[in-house]
This record gives sequence, structure tokens and C-alpha cells, in this order.
Amino acid sequence: MKYKTKISIVGKTDMGRVRTNNEDAFVAQKIWDENTYLAVAIDGVGGYEGGEIAAAMAQKTIPDYLSASSNGERVELLKQAVTAANNAIFEAREADPEHGQMSCVLTAAIVDVEQRQISMAHVGDSRLYSFHDGKLKKLSHDHSLIGYREEIGDLTEEEAMHHPQRNVIGRDVGSQKHKASDEDFIEAQVFPLLPNTTLLFCSDGLTDLVTSAAITMILKQEGNLDEKADALIKAALEAGGKDNVTVVLLEYQSDEPVVASEETEIETENATSQSVVEENAGDAGNQHASKRAWPLAVACLVLGALVGSLVVFSGMNSKINKLKEAQKEEVCRYKDSLTFLCDSIEKLNSQIQDTIPTSDTVSLNE
Repeated sequence: MKYKTKISIVGKTDMGRVRTNNEDAFVAQKIWDENTYLAVAIDGVGGYEGGEIAAAMAQKTIPDYLSASSNGERVELLKQAVTAANNAIFEAREADPEHGQMSCVLTAAIVDVEQRQISMAHVGDSRLYSFHDGKLKKLSHDHSLIGYREEIGDLTEEEAMHHPQRNVIGRDVGSQKHKASDEDFIEAQVFPLLPNTTLLFCSDGLTDLVTSAAITMILKQEGNLDEKADALIKAALEAGGKDNVTVVLLEYQSDEPVVASEETEIETENATSQSVVEENAGDAGNQHASKRAWPLAVACLVLGALVGSLVVFSGMNSKINKLKEAQKEEVCRYKDSLTFLCDSIEKLNSQIQDTIPTSDTVSLNE
């Protein structure tokens, strides 16, 4: 069966109310064919025009690389494209000492409508969110200590937004030469593209000033993507506009039904099992009035309760195991990053103060 689908994409950036130049950039375009889109939010690091140069290099290199390389897994191609941008920036800063501190952070994705997939490559503290069924979900992970503390609940969103070390990052694009396979460089993941979903790519100029609740309210409003992108930037400017702010919105609309998740199936199974127990208990109560049926009723009740309990327990045990696996993956994901951050912070504290870059965003990869 063929479903009716529609996809729209828009990107916007603003200098903000404090900065005198815009070190942000974005990509919002089709790539390869009519069913595949490339979206990237880029935030330059390094101060003055250095960050702006790094962002512009990433903006050009990533789509150029992908346009010339269409064969292969989407997520692997995207990692290679980000790595190509990284190494181009690294070589440029090595050749020009004046821009020796420049780099950038970015969140990129290839959205394949035909395959219903989102392939993400992410470095730094820019972000990717999905907005589906009225709920906003953060798909990327901030490569910073403060971002990690917020994600595990050690800091509230408001506390993280106002933390003095909010913009100290553990990874960037350009400060070191990399291979696509290097650990602690690119966070790469593949997500399903659900019908009637809006993807938000943004720089921290938005999320440092606008809460997730406020973003949700804007995305819930009636209007096209262009109007919603304007509303998001306006919210950041009204909150102070202390940084450049960039948003890319991609909306996928389809009348295709959403397939229930495994967790939903487990919950349904548990509810069904519970109803079986209750039905058996009710039947046994009716049979209890007849002395000759009493032993059979008890047997049915006990057997039904045991079977139902086993099914419920199995479902709960499966869910618990999945939660444990998810927690294990989270620990593994951040283990190396935390080690790197701690080592880098210790090195940073031992350096002379005037060697720290003048940009609001400081990379610890120096």
C-alpha cells in the first residue's frame, strides 16, 4: 500500500543581540535524490572570525563529500563527511597561526524517507530533537560535563542552562586530526523516521536560553515550518540573544500508521494477562456454588493464576532486562567521554589563564 507523504525543510540563523559576527551555519537540502535530505546545524568555535571560517568549511565540505559518495551505509558516509570536514579545518588552522584555535561543533543527519531512517552524526553541544505526538525528545547527547550531568538528572535543565561551565565541551570538529572510526569523536546513531514527526537541529544559542517546554509549545502551534523557525529564533532573542542562534526544521508528514513499540507491546501483554486472571477468578466464583464443581473451579483458578503470573513476570522481567541494557549502554557511551573530560579539565587548570581561547565556547581538545 502506498501512503501519502510530504516532507519540508527550512534552516535559519541569526547573529543574536550581543555578537558582532555570526559563527553559526547550517545545511538544509536534498541530497542524492528526491527522498533523501541532509540537515546540519553548525556552531563555530574559536572567537572572532576563526569560528566563522571553521563553520563555513564544514558547511561546504559535508554536502560536497556526500554528493560525490552515494554508495554505502548512510550513517557511515555521514561519519566520513564529518571527518573530511574535521581534517580540512585542522589543516587550515595548522597553516594559519592566526586561526590556530578555530573549530566547530555540529549535529548532522541524513533523513531517508524511503527507508524511514534518520542517520545522525554529532560532535559537541549542538543538538537534535524529535517532536512526535506532542512530545519533544532529545536524540543527541551533549559532549560536555554539564550536559552529561543534566542528562542523568544531577542538574535540572534550568541549572544547566545557567551553569558557568555550560559551554566547556569535550569534543569538537577541527582541533585534532581524526579518522571516521576514532573513538570519542563522532556520536553516530540511526533512528526510525516516524510519521508526522518534526526534527529540530539547533545550536546552543537556542537551548542555552529557551527551555524544552517553550520549544515544545512553539512546535505545537499552528503554522508552517518557516513560521516556527522564526518563532524559535525570536524566543532566543527575547531571552537575551547572547549568542548566535541557528535552527533547522525538517517535517515528515504521512498517513502511514505508527507501529507499536516493543515496550507498548509488553504493557499490552501484561494487561491482557491480568484480565485472564480476573476472568478465571470470576468463573471459579460462579462454580463454587456447586459442590461437585468446586475442585475443578479451584484447579482452574490456581492454574489460571499461575499462568497469568508467569506471563506477567516474564513481561516484567523482559522489560527490566531492557532497562538494564539501556542503562549499560548509557554508561558505556559516557565512560570514555568522562575520562577524557576529567583529564582535559585537569590539564586546563594547569595552563596559564591567557592561553584559554577568547570564545564563549571553549574546546578541551586543545
